[in-house]
Amino acid sequence: MLARFFVGLLLACVSTVHAQTFTDCNPTKEDCPADAALGTNHTWVFNGTQDENIWATTNGKIDWTENGAEFSIKKKLDSPTLQSKFFIFFGIVESHVKMAKGGGIISSIVLQSDDLDEIDWEWVGYNTSQVQSNYFGKGNDSSFDRGGYHDVSNADTEFHNYTTYWTKEKVEWWLDQELVRTLKYEDALDGKNFPQTPSNVRFGIWPAGDSGNSLGTIEWAGGEVDYDKGPYTMVVDRVRVHDFSSGKEYKYTDNSGDWESIEVVEGNSTTVTELNKPPPKSLSEKWDELPTGAKAGVGIGAGAAGAIGIAGLILYCIKQRRKGRLENALDDSNWNQDRAEMSNFQTDWKQSELRNKGYQPVS
Repeated sequence: MLARFFVGLLLACVSTVHAQTFTDCNPTKEDCPADAALGTNHTWVFNGTQDENIWATTNGKIDWTENGAEFSIKKKLDSPTLQSKFFIFFGIVESHVKMAKGGGIISSIVLQSDDLDEIDWEWVGYNTSQVQSNYFGKGNDSSFDRGGYHDVSNADTEFHNYTTYWTKEKVEWWLDQELVRTLKYEDALDGKNFPQTPSNVRFGIWPAGDSGNSLGTIEWAGGEVDYDKGPYTMVVDRVRVHDFSSGKEYKYTDNSGDWESIEVVEGNSTTVTELNKPPPKSLSEKWDELPTGAKAGVGIGAGAAGAIGIAGLILYCIKQRRKGRLENALDDSNWNQDRAEMSNFQTDWKQSELRNKGYQPVS
C-alpha cells in the first residue's frame, strides 16, 4: 500500500504523493477486475459521514464535522486517506480545500488509476502561499521536472477551489476559476507519460518529514515533523466529480495502458444506483404506512404492556416498602448493639489511659 512512501527524492525536486499512490492490481502486468464507473456528475458536501458504498477510508481516521472532513496527523506516522470506490474515465474533479500547515506535512488531492497514471495537487506544509501541480504516467518517476508551482493566498485558513479538468487531449489545473497550467498529450513523452486510464479520487495527508524517511524527502517537505506541535489538519469542504464517460464499468482489454484499450461496459452504475436510493424512512413515516388493523394491534399491545408495567411497578413498590421496614428495624437493633459496644470500649480505653497517666479528663 505504501510502496512509494519511503522513496527518496532529490532536494528541490517535485514529489509524488507517496501515502496515496498504490494499486491493488496493475492491468499492465496482470488481469484485473473492471473498475466501477461513476457515470454521472455529482457534488458531495463533506459535513457528515459519507456513504461507505461510495467512499472508503483506506488509512487512519477522518473526523467528519460541520466544517468539512478533517484529515489530521495527531501522532507519529498518521496518514488518513479517503478514496472513492468509483472511477472516472476523463472528467472534472473540483475540490474545496484548506491545506495543513506545518513543516514536514504534505496535503494532497490525487487522481489515481490502477496502472499508476496520476494527476496531483500537493501542498507542502511550510508554504501556505503556494500549491504544486504534478502528473505521472504508469508510475514513471524517473524524472522530477514535471511539477508546477502556483501562488495562492492563505491556503491554510481559507477554502480555495482546486479543479482538475481532464480529457484524452490535455490536463488542465484551475485555481479559483483561473487556469494556471495545461499539459497536452503530446508534451508528456508523446503520450507515454500522459495520464489516460480510469482513475479514482483520493484525498489525504502524510508526514513526509518523518525522521524515518530519506533525507531528500525530509528536506523537500520542509524538515522533520514536530509531532508535539500537532495536530496538523487538512480540511475538505466539498467535492464535485463529473465523469465524462457513462456506463457500468471500465475494463482494460489489454496490457497497453492506452486509453483506446479501455472498454466502457454498458449498464447501470452502482454509484448512481446508490445515489438515487431513497433516504431511510423515519419512524413516523413507517407508522403512517401501517394498515389500520396493524395500528390497532400495536395500540392494544402497547396498552396491555403498559398495564402490566404499571402493575409490576405497584408490586415492586409494595415489596420495597416491606423490605425498607424490615431493614430499618434491623438497622435500629444493630445501632443499639454497636452503641453499647462502643460505650464499653470507650470506658475500657479511659480506664487504661488513667492507669497509665496518659489521659487526664477535664473537670
